[in-house]
Amino acid sequence: MTRRACARAPVRVDPAGGGTDAPPFSIEHGGMVVNFAVARHSYASVERLPAGSGVTIWAHDLQTGVTGDSIETLPPDRLEFLQGFLRRMVPPKDSLLLVTESDVPPSAGLGGSGALGVAVVAAIDRAYGTDRSPEETARLANEIERIDLGYAGGDQDSYGAAVGGFKEMEYIQGGGMKVRQLNVPDDARLQLEQNSLLVYTGEAHVSSDIHEDIKTSYALVDSPTVAAMMDLREAARRMSAGLEAGDLAVFAEAMNTSCDALYGLHSSCDSDAHRRMCSALDEFILARKTCGAGGGGFIYFLTKPGHRRECVRVAAQDGALVWPLSIDFAGVKSWDGPGSSDDEIARYRQLASP
Repeated sequence: MTRRACARAPVRVDPAGGGTDAPPFSIEHGGMVVNFAVARHSYASVERLPAGSGVTIWAHDLQTGVTGDSIETLPPDRLEFLQGFLRRMVPPKDSLLLVTESDVPPSAGLGGSGALGVAVVAAIDRAYGTDRSPEETARLANEIERIDLGYAGGDQDSYGAAVGGFKEMEYIQGGGMKVRQLNVPDDARLQLEQNSLLVYTGEAHVSSDIHEDIKTSYALVDSPTVAAMMDLREAARRMSAGLEAGDLAVFAEAMNTSCDALYGLHSSCDSDAHRRMCSALDEFILARKTCGAGGGGFIYFLTKPGHRRECVRVAAQDGALVWPLSIDFAGVKSWDGPGSSDDEIARYRQLASP
């Protein structure tokens, strides 16, 4: 039986500054994002198989797979995201089994693909005995997603997943970025966790498409997108200071400003379903923020103290999925698990076959 190298990485919530981490704005003006990792995870496992066994990828969430004699012969139009990591990190003639799953729905706005990429990098590293820091893991995962695969976006998702906890990510004008862990007082952190909810209306989004819309709008003369990004950046600055001061009133103000500015980036960031949910919960909340690039996915709510149950009741009556929230401070983690039996490996190959 083979050894199974396993890894998990948390998804993130980005209450302020999301979007300013992506070029060209991050390069031309400098950006800032505040995000925190939450205890919902993406998982990956890698098993190295005997030579000549071939390569199989299976994604439990999508109930989809791909298999071939080698990485080089995998059909390129299936699970191309996961294939991109194997093509960069694994010797082309090696045989292996890669299996993934996630706690969150696809296209949920919580940086799920970024978390999955980080988990895959960590699992491959463990399988091959490679030692990499969380920051290096994030950098490689984001490079594969943005450069190798050509997906539009920034890098806050990868760093949110790899590093964990509360983070301030500053993007330097001209290039480069700095990640700083925020020292949030326990009283503020516990109050924030108690009064936070993630609500999913079921309306998915495609973040790479939205990022392309934003880039197109950004290039227009007198585009409102640039002004909206300035507001996002400054909201993140205020939020960072407010969190470290334990001031959740500042956190809520910056979160609302960031939500309004996100809608101002491009019409595709907006969502009628989100607007209706925010209106339904308005009397019970202090702040709201569409997660990620918007246009669907989860909404993050900071409820008024003592009103979380009302929010859960109203949102659930509307058919929404409602989750409480707790912070993941561990970031990406890897471990060794028991390997799959020959029958299990054969089953994955059968599932993944066209």
